[in-house]
Amino acid sequence: MDSLHVRIALTKGQFSKYILRKARKIDLLRGQPHILEYLATNDGCSQSEVCEAWDLDKSTVSGLVERMERDGLIFVEREEGDRRRKKLFLTQKGSELGSRMDEYMKQLDTAAFAGISEEEQEQFLRVLSRIYQNLKGVEENGKE
Repeated sequence: MDSLHVRIALTKGQFSKYILRKARKIDLLRGQPHILEYLATNDGCSQSEVCEAWDLDKSTVSGLVERMERDGLIFVEREEGDRRRKKLFLTQKGSELGSRMDEYMKQLDTAAFAGISEEEQEQFLRVLSRIYQNLKGVEENGKE
């Protein structure tokens, strides 16, 4: 049980539990914190950009966006010339909940990196990014 895929799966599970618990405290659903986080620095982006940033399916993001718009977290504007393309913007409520989730995420990162030097943290993030790119390349190229 000491392989990379097991360690990543277990770690992802712990992150997911924490994020979902904190999101539920402020009436957010799974996936919504990620969209709020992205919009905090990319307000006015398209749904496709959200999909790409978080590596999510279009149908997943579409459902989340509809719910978030209904709940007053975001508002959607259709692009002139192409009514199918939507631009997503945070509302005041969405911005406030996004800020709260951002604080929770900072606490999570701090807890995760406890006792780990800044240099080790930077190296870990670089290696993890390379692992992600390697796996993304495998998936995109259909390699086994």
